[in-house]
Amino acid sequence: MCKSIDGSDAAEKGDLIPPKTPKETEKGKKGETDALKFSTEPSLKKIFMMAEPEFLMMVVTLIFIIASEASNLVIPLIVADAYDTIIFAGENETKSALNGEVNKIMGLALTIYFAGTFVGFLRTTIQGIIGERLVARLRCKLYSAILKQEIAFFDEHSTGELVSRLGNDTTLLQTVVSLNIPEVLTGLVKSITAIILMFMLNAKLAGVSLGGVIVIFLLSVPLGKSLGSLSKAYQDELGTAQTHSTEALGAMRTVQSFAAERKEINRFEKKIGNPDHFPKWYPTMMEGDERSTYRVGYFKSLVNSGFFTLIFGGGFGFLYISLWYGFYLVNQGELTIGQLTAFQSYVFNIGFGLGQVGANAAKVFEGLGASGRVFYLVERIPTIPKPASSDDGKKSAQKSLKPATMEGNIEFENVKFSYPSRPDITVLDDFSLSIQKNTTTALVGSSGAGKSTVVALLQRFYDIDSGNIKIDNEKLTDLDLQWVRSKMAYVQQEPQLFGLSVRDNLLYGVDREVSQSELESACEDANAHEFISTWSEGYDTLVGERGVKVSGGQKQRIAIARALLTKCSVLLLDEATSALDAESEHLVQQAIDKAVVGRTVIVIAHRLSTIRAADQIVVMDDHKIVDVGSHDNLLETCKKYQDLINRQNKK
Repeated sequence: MCKSIDGSDAAEKGDLIPPKTPKETEKGKKGETDALKFSTEPSLKKIFMMAEPEFLMMVVTLIFIIASEASNLVIPLIVADAYDTIIFAGENETKSALNGEVNKIMGLALTIYFAGTFVGFLRTTIQGIIGERLVARLRCKLYSAILKQEIAFFDEHSTGELVSRLGNDTTLLQTVVSLNIPEVLTGLVKSITAIILMFMLNAKLAGVSLGGVIVIFLLSVPLGKSLGSLSKAYQDELGTAQTHSTEALGAMRTVQSFAAERKEINRFEKKIGNPDHFPKWYPTMMEGDERSTYRVGYFKSLVNSGFFTLIFGGGFGFLYISLWYGFYLVNQGELTIGQLTAFQSYVFNIGFGLGQVGANAAKVFEGLGASGRVFYLVERIPTIPKPASSDDGKKSAQKSLKPATMEGNIEFENVKFSYPSRPDITVLDDFSLSIQKNTTTALVGSSGAGKSTVVALLQRFYDIDSGNIKIDNEKLTDLDLQWVRSKMAYVQQEPQLFGLSVRDNLLYGVDREVSQSELESACEDANAHEFISTWSEGYDTLVGERGVKVSGGQKQRIAIARALLTKCSVLLLDEATSALDAESEHLVQQAIDKAVVGRTVIVIAHRLSTIRAADQIVVMDDHKIVDVGSHDNLLETCKKYQDLINRQNKK
């Protein structure tokens, strides 16, 4: 299979997103199409539906927001009474009496303040736990949805991109729910309540102050949108860089064997941007440059600074103007000094409230962009098995058959197939083949003839374009997908082991209890028990990431033992000995000879030793079957087979 790696989704356009290079412009339309293709409509509703079990506690936090902000906002009115008590004290009033009055007022203010602070503590604690519950649930659902996708999906989406969705995007959504949206609500409650109290104090002064607030808000909206677009573009470029780094770090032996460290550094720097290349700081465009996180981040910093300067600088500017007018009203006798100080406090609260709303609203927009990418994956229904349309028009999983047993009779009938990522290239053309149960079929031919594709189609990694594939006279598409795969075992040329113990790798495809004696028996049949038992921790030995701590021959034998433990009816061997030395090949071949007994076996191989004993050999060339027969028959009648054997003998 050929896996293509797409770039990350294109950024949404915004007025202040840095201009694209000619190269970016050329790729622009495709990138925008991909961005739409791999994203759904962003929706706050979907985010909150994911947190539905926490809905009651979210209502509680909303009540706590109102309570804590109300307590904070009522304090300036109480403190205003303390000011006016001192200013308008009578001549006959003693200092002790005056102090007693002020003490009562300030005692009430402090009591309300500490109560509000405690409620605020409860609110933020609950919000944090809600966020943790949401992100854990979302990551579990997202990971589950990704694993259920068909193989063609992974041809379109790189590993780094999917890891970025699981990590970065879900964290963004957690922050949106647990911090940004509550802070937006807090800012709104604070601002609205302060405005109401300001009008209660003095409508004229409130009108002047509110006018300034409206001006600041109208000016900040476009900047907020641009900040959201730039934030999304930044995340997209960072996701692409993460894809490159994941590929390189996962193949360090290849990178270092080709001395390609500099090449990988350059590839990473193209997306991250090296600030040392811009001594004057401004990210000038050079031929062949691509948009990088540094370039996007440069403009993001400018917009971000402008946004908060407008919010806070403009807010304080209007504060001083309103104070100026407030002093005039005090002189006119329309306002007391205490009321003016309370009013001043409310103006501050509005400024901070709008700052809260603006800063966190930008993060909400950023999180909405991430939600589109995440929920595209969560809601995507795999095309294999084919979704069936229900009466309400929604897609549901196709009902399928689960026979009691699989005998292993396989039939390919006029199969035609092209990979979804390369629909213009025919990989199998009019492919027909009959395989009887408990027989061994070897597929031979030059590289690219379609041998591995046959194995992939039998496991239904892809659906065929036309024709039929049958197992025990039942169409493959009518059989339950999990049942089919559970009855097959697949040993690749480079088998995949996970960073677990030998035991866990051996039991990876088994959903039943396996005794130690059965485990050892399977490993003995696979010629694996001897070397496993020499390790100090035996079957509990960790094999390292991707099995890096064991040799190629040991990997193959562990993989064969893993296949045997599944008690499969069909065994698929994809060039299982082609990459091994002579001694390892001999041991693995012995294991294969034991494994094929009592099973339907399909072997893809180049080496004569692997295919000589097959019941039938299928010779493939140019995506078609050239001939089928035994080794001796084909050696006499098939020119293509003769050429393959001659080349093998020369090697």
